[in-house]
Amino acid sequence: MRSAGKDALLLLAATLAALGAILYGAAFGIAPVFQFGYRTVPYTAPAPVAEEAPGWPIDINTADEALLMQLPGVGPVRAAAILAYRAEHGAFQTVADLDKVSGISAAMVEDWAGLIVAGE
Repeated sequence: MRSAGKDALLLLAATLAALGAILYGAAFGIAPVFQFGYRTVPYTAPAPVAEEAPGWPIDINTADEALLMQLPGVGPVRAAAILAYRAEHGAFQTVADLDKVSGISAAMVEDWAGLIVAGE
């Protein structure tokens, strides 16, 4: 017959062996960051892709919708309004004529100084 102390000691040894195997597998088999000689490389974000910038200044008499949308505050609705006004009334004589377009204010035209021209 075995003694109770000897059984407890065998149970403790078996438990420690199993725990050691689990820890070894977790440290070296599953998570390789704990392996010796393993080095991490710091993450560097990829460089932003430069969008193709329009040739400034934009000629409001020849610009299409996509080019007009490059102007600050101009989305598809305002760009379409500029194109519709130009189709109905002809070419803009001056940059200041843009404030006649619905949705375009004189303040916006002033903000675009240097960004737009009305013809060459």
